Amino acid sequence: MIWVPTLLLVALRVAGMVFFAPVFSNSAVPVKVRVVVSVAMALAVLARLSRPVSVGAGGADLLAAGACELLIGGAIGYAARLILTGVELGAFHISSQMGLALADVMNPLKADSPQAVGGLFRLLAVVVFLAVGGHRALVGGLLESFETVPPTTGVAAGSLLNLAVAMLGASFVLALKVAAPVLIAMLAATVALGLLNKMTPQCNLLSVGLSVRAMVALAVVACSLGVVAPLVEAASARLSEGLQVLTVPVR
Repeated sequence: MIWVPTLLLVALRVAGMVFFAPVFSNSAVPVKVRVVVSVAMALAVLARLSRPVSVGAGGADLLAAGACELLIGGAIGYAARLILTGVELGAFHISSQMGLALADVMNPLKADSPQAVGGLFRLLAVVVFLAVGGHRALVGGLLESFETVPPTTGVAAGSLLNLAVAMLGASFVLALKVAAPVLIAMLAATVALGLLNKMTPQCNLLSVGLSVRAMVALAVVACSLGVVAPLVEAASARLSEGLQVLTVPVR
């Protein structure tokens, strides 16, 4: 029975990662499967601990420790999720420039309707994330956190803030790099269409401008898909560095 509070705290940290991390938190994975995975990983971590952690006699101490463990796990999982968020943000800008985002605007019945370009980039980012071992680095960082920051130890608030700031910055940079080729191409296409309109005012460019922009954007997307892999790999490496900073115990 003395191991029950330790198992609960470990399971809460693992569940925080599982319910927020990419791939693990996908809607295609049932909640029951996530709970089973969390408990299985918690039992594996528990076998590596030499002794149970000491928790205060009151229930408030256990509740506070559980909230702290859930926060640590959620921070680890959400930091990894920001990688895919950056790719999705870049894909959203690409869809907006192509005019494909109008389909979502005109469909109020689906608040989260998937986009064609966004789905393509999301799947590609997930494949690259798995191929470069991002999921292994994520689980490894979680296991390492139990060695450097045992349950009830807590982490410095500055470590969580630094990780959030670093991954948010990396996410925005990733989104900009993913969308940069299409944005540049759309700027060039807009300038070209504007010059053509000046030279031939009788030509109705409004009827063909959207089609031209969509075709140019599709061509650029097809040529620049290979750039996503090294970008996601670099972001995953940045995540590993951030997790090492996170697992610094409170002094």
